[in-house]
Amino acid sequence: MKKTKVLFNLHHLYYLPQFIPIVDEMAKNERFDIYFSAFIDKEGIEYNLIAKVLSNWNEKFITGETEVERIQNILNKKFDITIFGKSAHAEKYCTHETIAVLLYHGIGVKSCYYTDYNPRIDVRYIEGEYREKEFERRQIDTNLVVTGFPKLDIMQKDNSELKKKLDLDPNKKTILYAPTFYPSSIEVFGEQLGELTKEFNLIVKLHHFSWVFKKYQHQRTLLEKLAIKYKHIRLIPLEFTNIAELYNLSDVLLTEASSTLFEYLATENPVIVCDFMHLRWNHRLFPSRFTKRMDHEINSQLDFVYNLKKPGNLSELANKAIIEQPVRAKLLRKRQKEILGIVDGKAAERVVMDLIKRIHSK
Repeated sequence: MKKTKVLFNLHHLYYLPQFIPIVDEMAKNERFDIYFSAFIDKEGIEYNLIAKVLSNWNEKFITGETEVERIQNILNKKFDITIFGKSAHAEKYCTHETIAVLLYHGIGVKSCYYTDYNPRIDVRYIEGEYREKEFERRQIDTNLVVTGFPKLDIMQKDNSELKKKLDLDPNKKTILYAPTFYPSSIEVFGEQLGELTKEFNLIVKLHHFSWVFKKYQHQRTLLEKLAIKYKHIRLIPLEFTNIAELYNLSDVLLTEASSTLFEYLATENPVIVCDFMHLRWNHRLFPSRFTKRMDHEINSQLDFVYNLKKPGNLSELANKAIIEQPVRAKLLRKRQKEILGIVDGKAAERVVMDLIKRIHSK
């Protein structure tokens, strides 16, 4: 049987948690021949990081001395399917016969979820009915298939080993702090974050930009310092790519305007969103430059979150959110269904089944 050649084309490391469940599902079927490749950026920071992480996988890795050479090497392989985490310039990486797939890397609150549209994409897999209706309302003509969010499939798997490794205090509730790199609450919390969370376990999952780029090095340095000073804080290392593995280990999520606040709906546990963030001077002077990046329509769905106005109120609000969770469960389930679609650990299976049908119909 002729194998179906599939390329997972990465631009950033944080595409991997969305891709890996698809890779695992394809690996169950001998018909797929799986490859990875990564964008070669000028500094090589992202590329080297991705290549290092992928060295643990048996799948083949396509590269080149330059990005131009990498593209040519990809085209020479004549892939049957190429999967993207964002669609920009998708046509450069596909032959005429390639099925181009967009499996967007996040759920997100930014408008780029919709503006990231390249007509070369043959099919885009999306989470749930809310997104499907929004594409229709915005009159964006693209082939959509609702599958759920593959990144969350891992939540259905046993995480007892990870729980044991983190060694959390069983007598304390657990906060999962997932700040984004910009605009972030990290700078506003500062060193007081350690004292403000002492009555909880605190798991910190930084965005990988906070680890790899010098402009955000101060964020990593601060959290490394706090993790050493306070025994209740666990700082998750860079190599740990899928935050969804941590969701079921926590009782409440603390974040900002990021994909995690929607992903976390899968737990039906409360979400706290920081209303304070450290903005660059140009965004402070011209707020519209920041707000225009946001998807105001999906922000209207944030009726399920708790808003933290001041850092000092964190402990009180976290306890309130945990206590009130049973009362708000109905609303959380409603938003989960609308935004995430089906959360059953089988989103990747639905994606692969659809791709097999497309290959058969060619």
